[in-house]
Amino acid sequence: MSLEPFAPRRAAEGDLLAWCTVFGEGQGEVSGDRILAAALAERLLAEEGSSVLRWAARGGDRGSIMGVAELRPQPHDPRIGFLRLFVPRADRRKGVASALLARIAEDARLAGMDRIQGIVPGGGPGEAFVFGRGGVRELLRLHLQEQRIDERVLRRCGELAACPDPAAYTLAHWRGSAPEPQAASFGDVMGHVSDAPGAAWQMAPRAWDRAAVRAWEAQMTAGGEKLMVCAAVHRATGQVVAATVTIVPAGDGSAARQHDTAVLPQHRGRGLARWIKAEQTLRLRAAFSGVRAVTTTVNRQNLAMVAVNRAVGYRTVGERLLVEAPLAAGAEG
Repeated sequence: MSLEPFAPRRAAEGDLLAWCTVFGEGQGEVSGDRILAAALAERLLAEEGSSVLRWAARGGDRGSIMGVAELRPQPHDPRIGFLRLFVPRADRRKGVASALLARIAEDARLAGMDRIQGIVPGGGPGEAFVFGRGGVRELLRLHLQEQRIDERVLRRCGELAACPDPAAYTLAHWRGSAPEPQAASFGDVMGHVSDAPGAAWQMAPRAWDRAAVRAWEAQMTAGGEKLMVCAAVHRATGQVVAATVTIVPAGDGSAARQHDTAVLPQHRGRGLARWIKAEQTLRLRAAFSGVRAVTTTVNRQNLAMVAVNRAVGYRTVGERLLVEAPLAAGAEG
């Protein structure tokens, strides 16, 4: 087995698609959100000035790809690298993951990082492998949830898709870019995603101006993915005060993913999150009839959002753990 850095723009087309296939299938196994290889390749080739580190493990002399890894410096703290590492089932228990981790730790230290975070499935061999390594600690335990868009869920969302206070709020909905008059206030709402319990482990509070919103929209739709937003607008001010975001993958769009939901603090406790999530489900079905399910991840300690998700038909289908290890521990074994 050989290990090598992987640079998408310098890779042969076949190698790029092979790397993206392993990554996409691994991501789907961990999160239920499978990324098509062609769409992922397009997204990687579009990255500009990326500080992301990637690797490939190969069998034999330039043989088939047996494992892939990607390490992204966390925007809120570049000393933390967020790791995604995937090995196909047929190549597991061959030391591929351990070899990759040792190489990743070495390269990450040279890049100025001192910690690595990552998501692992709860239970099973993945969790046992991770916690069998020294120094790893659990930061968050997350519910992986799924909403099946069937008649029962659509009927339930239809019952909930009524504004809780029509005199105070109205609905806005868009695909792709936010309308210019609402872009800034939408950014204000997105800045409050970090208010959720446990979010401080994954992001730092940030100010979203119009430029930040436009950059985020471009990032979310790279590779042909479709961005849908449903928002509550305060009638008195014309400002967005709550929003929920859904991404429909390019290609096989049978499973969408619900990305973020946030409500401004002064407008919480009024049923806005439940209302816009129910509306989003109905509009998703109308716009993308092939979507059969929506997946999302929520911290199990975020009791308010867990209750909202339950109301609109989400059910827990698995657990994911956010874990962290110092790089010295990441280099072991």
